[in-house]
Amino acid sequence: MIVSINEGDTVAFDGLFMDMYPALCLLSNRIVGDESAAKDIVSEVFLQLWKTREFLNEVKSISAYLYVATRNRSLNHLKKQKRNEKKLQLAYEKQLEETSYEDTLQNVFNAEVVRMLHKAILTLPPECTKVVQLNIEGLSTNEIALQLGISPSAVSHQKARAIRLLRGKIVPGVVLVCLLLAD
Repeated sequence: MIVSINEGDTVAFDGLFMDMYPALCLLSNRIVGDESAAKDIVSEVFLQLWKTREFLNEVKSISAYLYVATRNRSLNHLKKQKRNEKKLQLAYEKQLEETSYEDTLQNVFNAEVVRMLHKAILTLPPECTKVVQLNIEGLSTNEIALQLGISPSAVSHQKARAIRLLRGKIVPGVVLVCLLLAD
């Protein structure tokens, strides 16, 4: 079989794949603990075997070669995973060190204000809501007018109406607290 594969016989290679794939996946899965990753690892082993098939004449036992290659790739996968986890942990710890309690409180407060504002915008009349949402997306008055098929003055009127209605919906204390806590 080694000689056939060495010579590029795809039928022999497919036979080897079908015979060894399940056992190699089981081995890899026991090492990495992830069935999907194990299948990828074994596929990479077979791909590498095919790419380097001209050196197979130096291999005494193809099954032993495949088991060792699968074990090594699986262990390398775990090492890479641990390195990535360590990098994530270090980044998380750095973020914790750099973020003060006040910063966190400010971020939470800002998110809550945005949530309340979004909720208030959704209570506006539909035409006001559309204009405000498009404005928040960064469209100019003329672009909003084109998109909605209305005049620029109608867009300006809807913006002014929305601001007037939102003033009545947003809790005045929240605005005051925002101003006090803002940098």
